[in-house]
Amino acid sequence: MISSKSLFLLGVAAIALSACGDIRQDLGMGRTPPDEFAVMERPPLSMPPDYALRPPRPGAPRPQTVDTAAQAQETLFNGNAPAATKAPSQGEQALLEAAGATKADNSIRDTVDHETAQKVVASPHLVDRLMGSATDEKPATTVDATAEAARIKDAQQNNKPVTGGSTPVIEKQESGWLGL
Repeated sequence: MISSKSLFLLGVAAIALSACGDIRQDLGMGRTPPDEFAVMERPPLSMPPDYALRPPRPGAPRPQTVDTAAQAQETLFNGNAPAATKAPSQGEQALLEAAGATKADNSIRDTVDHETAQKVVASPHLVDRLMGSATDEKPATTVDATAEAARIKDAQQNNKPVTGGSTPVIEKQESGWLGL
């Protein structure tokens, strides 16, 4: 059950965080303007040259839609063939030879893939053992001092060994959402 103090702190935190720009955006409270680079230009409306238009089919692409990859390629290469399909000019060829790019190993990708496949993935336990910080011990526990003192006193009064029985331990309790 949430106390009124926790509810008040939660409300104050929500109000304070809503002023932050990133939090407002994450919560959907901020404005999201359209991306100016994703806006596509549409051709102007005009009368078609023939009147034999058919109604559009649902789900079919728009006939005037331009492929963005083709449009980008057209813009980059100014309508010429892409550089990948053209043979390099004499200057480009001289530059490639001077840089040693013509002597590159064509099977380098296969070599890298082969070497990567043979790489040993180390477990954190192995690294801990190599660094000397690995222990097989359980995490430390906190002894309940008052209960332990009462147990020892009871054992002494009953003439029992002090080492007998289990040591009372303080168990960590799960805290609430706000740690209150």
